[in-house]
Amino acid sequence: MKRLLIFAAIAPPLGFVVAFWVMLQIANWLAGSPNTFDVAQIMMLPTIYLVGLIPALLAAWFDHALAKRNVSYRIALTALFGYAITYLPLAAAFWIGFGHGPYVLLLGLIGAVPSAVCSWLAAERQVPDLVPSP
Repeated sequence: MKRLLIFAAIAPPLGFVVAFWVMLQIANWLAGSPNTFDVAQIMMLPTIYLVGLIPALLAAWFDHALAKRNVSYRIALTALFGYAITYLPLAAAFWIGFGHGPYVLLLGLIGAVPSAVCSWLAAERQVPDLVPSP
């Protein structure tokens, strides 16, 4: 349950930050365009949740399945799954011709980064003993 809450609460806004406040700003800087950073973009948050909640919950389910089986490299595999579930729906738009070039592969980072962060946050932590055993 904790894992679902972490992914549902953190992944959509983190994907928004990666897309609009990191990747878009870097793309504008490389193209020589003006900066489009605006705090008023936070008003898009309800829409961000509508778009990002289903992929976030799918990534949480995948992370839970990996954690249940005690798979090593769980965070990396969850990030790869997040990349795939973010990129594959966009791939149809690229096949139609709306996008081109190798840079379109970077759009998967919008799902990979939040998936990795949420997977890391949802990991079970080992609490060290503060009092040594006799």
